[in-house]
Amino acid sequence: MNALSKLVIFSSLIHQLGFTLFSSLPFAIGTVQDAGLIFLSAMSNQIATKILDDGGTEEEVVSTTLALLSAGTACLGVVLVVMGHFRLADAVSYLPMPVVGGYLAFIGATIPFTLYETCTCITSLTLA
Repeated sequence: MNALSKLVIFSSLIHQLGFTLFSSLPFAIGTVQDAGLIFLSAMSNQIATKILDDGGTEEEVVSTTLALLSAGTACLGVVLVVMGHFRLADAVSYLPMPVVGGYLAFIGATIPFTLYETCTCITSLTLA
């Protein structure tokens, strides 16, 4: 799974460079929002688990994950561009507060678990 981690970091680098170099704002600094990475990580884990449980290989996991995450991210981008074009950003205000609160609660609840898993992994690597 090291290939996926490297590709995420590489794509983040390309995103940041592209935003910084081609933005019309002179003070622009491109960064990847980390909240979305939590969802992408959860999706990757589910895809990997499903494929490996069905007897798939790591190569199938990597290729399927890359294709699905790329397609999902592209679809989200198209939806955001269409919403901006038709000035539908106000539609977000019609979302029920539990939906927005649930999203924020998911991020808030996931971060400590992710940090714990990362620390555990680092500790086990340094002790080995």
